[in-house]
Amino acid sequence: MRTTPLAPSDYSLSVVAVPPLPLRPDLSIDADANGMLLRHIEQGGVRIVLFGGNANMYHIDLGRMRTLLALLAEQTGPEMSVLPSIGPDLGRMLDHAPLLRDAGFGQAMALPAGFPSDPAGIERGLRLAVQATGFPLVLYVKREGYLAPGQIERLVRDGVVSFVKYAIERADPVGDRTLADILAAIGPERVASGMAETPLHAHIGQDGLATWTSGGVCIAPQAAMALLAAYRVGDAAAIERLRAPFLEFEAVRVKFGGIPVLHEAVTLSGIADMGPILPMLSNLRAAHRPEVQAVTDGLMAIERVVTAQAGLGSA
Repeated sequence: MRTTPLAPSDYSLSVVAVPPLPLRPDLSIDADANGMLLRHIEQGGVRIVLFGGNANMYHIDLGRMRTLLALLAEQTGPEMSVLPSIGPDLGRMLDHAPLLRDAGFGQAMALPAGFPSDPAGIERGLRLAVQATGFPLVLYVKREGYLAPGQIERLVRDGVVSFVKYAIERADPVGDRTLADILAAIGPERVASGMAETPLHAHIGQDGLATWTSGGVCIAPQAAMALLAAYRVGDAAAIERLRAPFLEFEAVRVKFGGIPVLHEAVTLSGIADMGPILPMLSNLRAAHRPEVQAVTDGLMAIERVVTAQAGLGSA
């Protein structure tokens, strides 16, 4: 695991993988499956991994958190930056802080607080969390009015927030006024698109965000990195070809649930068996597996194509 914190410029070099958390039938963490998935992601060229919503970190207890942090430190190479998530409530952020320090972590994401919370309280809570961790946090903006752009600017200036994951869903992501105000406050180099590949034509192609977070990258990491490269040079044909299977995958995630679909898809891909999902979520229904298998196969197919091209020395 890389121990130096990510700078804003580091985010522009990699898509951010957001993997599921593999569990055994007794709901203990499956260390072997976790290692296999992390190796697959890392071998595909991805250099940032974030354990957040897809890993159901909202419901993780302190014992599993301690186990997971130890595994993440052991199972990733020296170039891989790992961001666990803490919270979403203040109590858990404060409880997680000493675990992060003991495991050698110097960065993490704060999960978005739910009810009851308000912008002023969220800002104060983040400041208290950073006093406990000793390092700034990645801010996850998932709903309108969570924090005002001026608050986010102040938190960045004060060393409380290092980076922002922006994930307010829009029917059309073009011309998002809230995002525009955040970018004006802290700059696009400090913001990642947080809704996988669906809004990339706006968020990366037009707004110039640093990178994006993705579940599909866990299955097709080389293809995702090739897509990032295509956006960097403005290769429209490559963008459309590479993005298509990710969009199909995301459409099925929207249909059946983003977390259970990704959890099942990694298993169906043969990369590693993810097992059960930690409650309070449940696994994908068996009737939905054929549709998930089809879009998973699409990701695996584009990954094989990109891998073959890389083996031939193609761009």
